[in-house]
Amino acid sequence: VAHIKSILTGIGSEEIALALSHIISHPLRQVRQLSLKILAELGKNSLKVFSDMLVDDSWFDRDKARHELPDARWYVIRNAIFVLGSLRDVGGITALRLRINDQDIRIRREIISSLEKIGGEDAIDLLIVMAEDRDREIREAALGALGMVGTPEYVPLVIDLTKRNPADSIRAVAALGKIGGNDAGAFLGGLLADEEALNHLAAGKVSREDLRAAIVRALGSIGDAESISKIRTFHGSLSAAQKLLMRGSTVQKAIAEVLSRH
Repeated sequence: VAHIKSILTGIGSEEIALALSHIISHPLRQVRQLSLKILAELGKNSLKVFSDMLVDDSWFDRDKARHELPDARWYVIRNAIFVLGSLRDVGGITALRLRINDQDIRIRREIISSLEKIGGEDAIDLLIVMAEDRDREIREAALGALGMVGTPEYVPLVIDLTKRNPADSIRAVAALGKIGGNDAGAFLGGLLADEEALNHLAAGKVSREDLRAAIVRALGSIGDAESISKIRTFHGSLSAAQKLLMRGSTVQKAIAEVLSRH
């Protein structure tokens, strides 16, 4: 196996990538795994083969009554998307972009995973679009990926998503905490102390207590002196009665957890 792998990667041609593309859904797991490993090392040749596969509409034909691809095609397309992510080449994003509205939720979920691996401005732009998908599962996955690869320059766009989609505000707040930066800290700190803004953001879609706890954790994730100071200030502003009522609450636990680390 080692010799075969060495020979195929040494040749490293588009023909090798195309040949391996036919067996990435082989019944034997060892064959599938080895094929994917070799394809991930073939660079531009793999990029061309699997980008062409995603561009080819015939791979996405299905019965009009079904949202999902037939299993035989799904396994191939899933692996194609996986390979494009494993290559970590921004050139793969062009092909992935074509399928972000596919009716099969599994395809959209795999695209998000690949975009997270690729990273960079083009991937972030596409994740922001997918954070407004019709399915909540996809929106939440996209926000999670944005938290992993997003950069402070994109914070205003994530804040806009947070305000426009109250049902996803807890995930969006968590993403802001992971991205960090001055704009994220200022937005989250302002929410923590502003009841009216917090009520507006929750909009009856999420629990205010859960949202506030998420804000506290997000500020803790940013972790700079200013963010921690905002948590301390909020906690200090509570009356004795409020602290008593909040004892054991999600918010109180989040505050204790963050301040114990700082």
